[in-house]
Amino acid sequence: MLLAGAALRLFGLNNLSPPGITHDEVANWLIDRSILAGEHAIYFTRAYGHEAGFHYLQTGFIALLGDNVLALRLPAAFCGLLSVAVTFALARKLFGKNVALIAAGLLATLFWPVFYGRLALRAISLPLVAGLSAYFWWKAWEFEGVNRRKGEGVKKPVTRSPLHPFTLSGLFAGLSLHTYMAARAVPIFYALWLAYLAIFHWHDFKQKWRGIVLFLVMFAAVAAPLVIFLQTTPDAEFRISEVDAPLQALRAGDWQPVLSNGLKLLGMFGFVGDPLWREGVPSAPVFEPVVAILFYAGLLLCLWRWRQPRYAFLLLWLAVSVTPSLVTINAPSHIRSILILPVLTLFPALVMHSLGQLSTVIRNLSTRSSKILVLTLLLFYAARTSVLQFQTWPNGGDVPFVWQAAFTEMARYLDGRSDLTAASIAGWSPSTMDSPTMTLLRQNDDLPLSHFDPQEGTLILPDAEPVVVIRPSDLPLDPFWETQLQNWGFTPSPLHPFTLYELPQQPSIELTNPMNIQFGEELTLLGYEWLESGDLVLGWLVTAVPTAPRQQFIHSLAADGSQLADTYRFDAPDPQGIWFPHWQPGDLILQHLTPPALGEATQLRLGWFDPTTCPGPCQNLRTEDSAEFVLLPVE
Repeated sequence: MLLAGAALRLFGLNNLSPPGITHDEVANWLIDRSILAGEHAIYFTRAYGHEAGFHYLQTGFIALLGDNVLALRLPAAFCGLLSVAVTFALARKLFGKNVALIAAGLLATLFWPVFYGRLALRAISLPLVAGLSAYFWWKAWEFEGVNRRKGEGVKKPVTRSPLHPFTLSGLFAGLSLHTYMAARAVPIFYALWLAYLAIFHWHDFKQKWRGIVLFLVMFAAVAAPLVIFLQTTPDAEFRISEVDAPLQALRAGDWQPVLSNGLKLLGMFGFVGDPLWREGVPSAPVFEPVVAILFYAGLLLCLWRWRQPRYAFLLLWLAVSVTPSLVTINAPSHIRSILILPVLTLFPALVMHSLGQLSTVIRNLSTRSSKILVLTLLLFYAARTSVLQFQTWPNGGDVPFVWQAAFTEMARYLDGRSDLTAASIAGWSPSTMDSPTMTLLRQNDDLPLSHFDPQEGTLILPDAEPVVVIRPSDLPLDPFWETQLQNWGFTPSPLHPFTLYELPQQPSIELTNPMNIQFGEELTLLGYEWLESGDLVLGWLVTAVPTAPRQQFIHSLAADGSQLADTYRFDAPDPQGIWFPHWQPGDLILQHLTPPALGEATQLRLGWFDPTTCPGPCQNLRTEDSAEFVLLPVE
């Protein structure tokens, strides 16, 4: 069981499936690197806000294994595997070994937990930690086993450990809040659970009040630092405001979005699942039809037996786990419902076990027969998950784009070129995520790379021979530069999923209006040229690696010097403050653009500034004569 789960989670973990790495995973790595650099926090506000718990685990793997995709993803895979063990332990304590074997076998091979166990994201740590809290709760409640003859729970004496199980349950409940945002449902669950016990099982509740107090004290103590931080830093989680439209509608008295989400969530187990490729195979239900029927039957069974604590526990856990998806957009969301995983497979497992009670023959299932049943389920779901995980999902929808499959292949290609001394890479986010992405994907980090965005009409030629420019095949160069590269002798070579341009030596580039104006110590304006189309070509030489973001301004001026219009290029301010140097000394930056309001303009005012100093008096790069800009005549 665990071996099958390990194979599904570990095979091809390094860029087979997923086919590359997402910006979210790169952002995780950047937080991990900041921890290694000495930055510690209860909650990291960058990357839309991250609880810190999983990052410290991930940082340990990076410290041991280095900066690579495998080190980032192994903690998630191990969390997923340990969750299978926790589900087995919890199910065995509640319902016995046979139910536990079925539940754990399903969880080990089900696509949903396998999928999140292969991503370098923190969400998969929530089911593990919350599941441990559930296990120790039941250990503390002294619910030790199942009467095999009647199938009813029996109580047995518990040998107390130095750490009281109630305390451990509270500890892990508090720690769960430090894993992932959906853990905010954990306090809601325990509040409802304690209310249920107090109302319907007061005698047992009263007997264990000291342990419950210990649980609550430990829970509050561990959760308090995060709660205090979030209460005193209300802007830390602005991501919530981007997805909570159903909750806001509910507060305004409109129940329709939440009710609609509720139906979608109820149907995700057997009808239509998560709609996004980023969260798995769109619309694929959690279970195939047979086990889906068993799941819904298990749900009805728990409703029928709700007065028994163990069944009520499963019902409450399921209901509360889907709450984060219930009140947010894009329901049903598997990642926001991930808290359900510790108990998810208990619902069909209960029915399969209960069916055995209807037949004298089946009732006396031997351990061997139980293993055969679990093995059959495991093989079926392992095959189903293998197809979804390794065939359907990696090639579907926007997955190759989101997981940057082209960058993965570009990194492999560059690692195999020992003759290169530099290269230029086209991408969508040159100043923020492209550089760290390539750092993670490449083995040879000594090869200098320059990054540019061709959508801005930009082209960078590195100071190297051979001259190599690479772009993702679905990110075309500006048509002007595509033509110019071929005129200079570059031959495009499609090497799916990227395209290579290579020339043995630097091309001869002459602009009709040569110049030599230095901006700061970083950029030199080499000249400009007006094309017959009215477009402008600019040439720049990088003389030093920029120490901060650099944004270019171009103002169109009237004859009287008044500003008619403006345009900006390059490093726009990033809301998360992420920026990386992405130019190398000696790079030739070529621009093809159409300045605004050319019909009325007589001059262009051209310069560079640091966007992080704005608003306010923006700091411009000054020329050698201390000017903040140059003026170019419009021809």
